[in-house]
Amino acid sequence: MKHMSEVISFKPPPHIAKELDAISELGLYKDRNDFILDAINTMLSAHRELRIAIACKLYEKEEISLGRAAEIVGTSIEEMKKIISECGVKLKIGTSTPKTKDRAKAVLNMLRGY
Repeated sequence: MKHMSEVISFKPPPHIAKELDAISELGLYKDRNDFILDAINTMLSAHRELRIAIACKLYEKEEISLGRAAEIVGTSIEEMKKIISECGVKLKIGTSTPKTKDRAKAVLNMLRGY
């Protein structure tokens, strides 16, 4: 499945903008987008509760499957069933979703309030 990129813009405070410029100039990342994607992935890796909340919300909205939710959280499907139940989300047995999204896309959707 081909993933479509979506442009998301934000206006960082001046001190953050300067830091982003410096990161770009150092050549450690191809561009600001690569750095921001890495920062999002790092944040998600460090915060399991955030990954759980995102996975439960996307599963509830039927945007991801149970298996994809388990991948986002980094757990087994059986454990994900328990987690989803604890989050108050009804399990959808025997369903699959046509769309799967990577973790960065999921958090960006959450930040936009979708």
